[in-house]
Amino acid sequence: MMQYRSPMIAVEADQDCVQVRIPTNGLTPEEVNGLVSWLRVEAIVCHSRLTPSAAWQLSEEIKSDWWRANEKRFPPPGSE
Repeated sequence: MMQYRSPMIAVEADQDCVQVRIPTNGLTPEEVNGLVSWLRVEAIVCHSRLTPSAAWQLSEEIKSDWWRANEKRFPPPGSE
């Protein structure tokens, strides 16, 4: 098992797993969850076979769906 250490982060890696220990002093639970979510997304992206054009199409669909679900929250300019 390989170990990498810096003053704040400890990483242990073997053939099948990487374990990262990061001190949470001063971090809110939301910040910790945000970091873990970011790591999950990065891991998914690294293994994705999605082409750039398919990713673009997916992002457009997601934005369109979001707008349809939320547009009532944003009145048109001048209607206030």
